[in-house]
Amino acid sequence: MKSLFLVPFMLFAAQSFSQELVSIGTDSISKPGKLSIHYDSGVEELIDRYKKSNYGNPGLDGFRVQIFTGAGNDSKEKAEKALQEFSSSFPDAVGYLTYQQPNFKVRCGDFRSKSEARKLMKKISYQYPGAYIVKDNIKVD
Repeated sequence: MKSLFLVPFMLFAAQSFSQELVSIGTDSISKPGKLSIHYDSGVEELIDRYKKSNYGNPGLDGFRVQIFTGAGNDSKEKAEKALQEFSSSFPDAVGYLTYQQPNFKVRCGDFRSKSEARKLMKKISYQYPGAYIVKDNIKVD
């Protein structure tokens, strides 16, 4: 029974002393005091592909407050008017006019968290009672 109790401790001790080599790459040269990680050369290619795909999509996932959505013949003009009114009423907040077929949308702010977006929504709720928070790709400075 005592030997079953000691086995996990011996494995932990052996594992903690076994990590003495550090070098990351495809080379097989190891130096004392470092951990050596060997991986296939295809991993670097996958990392490069991932980086290139992210360059095409600047920004981060975040939140905005949507104050207008409309479809129809004059919806573009209405959206532009809503954006202009918002910008004049709240000059410190950024507004965006987007088109997602068949709707024109006016969204405001660039927020990393929903709680940040709620602050703007509370601030504008008296003028835009139908405003709500949406997930969007936000710009980062």
